[in-house]
Amino acid sequence: MLKRIIPSLLVRQGRLVKGVAYADHRDAGRPETTARAHNAQGADELLLLDIDAGREGREPDLMTVAAVARACLMPLTVGGGVRTIETAHRCMEAGADKICLTSTALDNPALIGQLARIFGTQAIVLGIDVITTNRKRCLYDHRARRPVAGIAWNEWLKRGVGEGAGEVRVMAVEREGTRAGLDVALLADASALVNVPIIIEGGAGSLDQLAAAMRAGVDAVALGTMLVFSDNNIHKVKSFLKNAGLAVRL
Repeated sequence: MLKRIIPSLLVRQGRLVKGVAYADHRDAGRPETTARAHNAQGADELLLLDIDAGREGREPDLMTVAAVARACLMPLTVGGGVRTIETAHRCMEAGADKICLTSTALDNPALIGQLARIFGTQAIVLGIDVITTNRKRCLYDHRARRPVAGIAWNEWLKRGVGEGAGEVRVMAVEREGTRAGLDVALLADASALVNVPIIIEGGAGSLDQLAAAMRAGVDAVALGTMLVFSDNNIHKVKSFLKNAGLAVRL
């Protein structure tokens, strides 16, 4: 199976931003310009998340979704504030191929199955934010900026897939933006619980780290900081991985 490289774009008020551990966000440019560059360089998919929609109780920035969709040919996953079937339809009409449900799925688990029945399980990505403190993993709610009480991350993972999610994006929150390395142990534990593709995100910082993670079993990686605030790009990443003997699509 080919390893997937997926740029992760965070949107705030029509601009790309990037932070560390879900805080201290810096401006990172125009979403459609960045999407066009990733498309030209051979990204396998694109992840576009409106990071304020859930906290502000609104749907994703559909104008930005449409602009990004026009700029790229690869599959586009959209998330942030998708809490109804109607909003999901609007995202698809704007150009999304998949919907990512994170905090809205926690609020309404039945939404996963409702959307899966309409769009197909392959179009529904369950987003799981996991924070590790004192060697203990917990679900994390970015809206409240604190761990989720009463729901174990692994039980939520199994439930979400059972509800109908066809893919999972697992974010290691404390590593996000740090470039300290991907949490391969978290990926291994998640993969042992469900039989769907898993995208790992949070902490990728060097080409060697990416190669090591893929040799350890990572099949899909979402990259943010590594592409935004360094001299790396999709073509350079894939060429390095290909030369390292890993199966990627150039």
